[in-house]
Amino acid sequence: MKNKYLILVNRNHKMTNEQNYEKVLCESIYAKDRTLEKKTYEQFLKLQKFVKENGYIIAIESGYRSSNLQQEIWDECLELYGLDYVKSFVALPGYSEHQTGLAVDYLIFDNGKFYEDQKMVNHPASKLIANNAYKFGFIIRYPKDKEHITGYGFEPWHLRYIDDVDIAKYIYDNNLCLEEYLIKKDDHKK
Repeated sequence: MKNKYLILVNRNHKMTNEQNYEKVLCESIYAKDRTLEKKTYEQFLKLQKFVKENGYIIAIESGYRSSNLQQEIWDECLELYGLDYVKSFVALPGYSEHQTGLAVDYLIFDNGKFYEDQKMVNHPASKLIANNAYKFGFIIRYPKDKEHITGYGFEPWHLRYIDDVDIAKYIYDNNLCLEEYLIKKDDHKK
């Protein structure tokens, strides 16, 4: 049986219409209007509880994005940070995992403030999540030192739900990105 969550959306693989998942409204201490694919959100809540049990608070910063919202983010980041930044951290509409609802950007709430993006890279909660996300069916989608493969900079805050805990663990244990896993998987079929 094919894993409907194990799809590739990146700079070279555009999202297709059949990648339309049921989305639900999410609760977040950061924002009120975030949505995610239903099972992705359910698993994120379990991850969030695990993180809280270990002394940290995380919240959804970004989930599902429409094509229009993705374009707005592209344009805003281009104006604020320039083309080099945008090429490293922002996808064009149609090429963003956020448009599937399977990707979630989280932030950390600690000592009365939010830590996001590069400010959270060395935070203990980020390390906790990086080492345990697979247990909930998530992978760090843009891992460190894989920029030449993923096309994006290191984003420890960008989780991608793939549903299968065994596959997520395999990706984690072997320090792979999704592209590498899918190539290995396809090579085994031949």
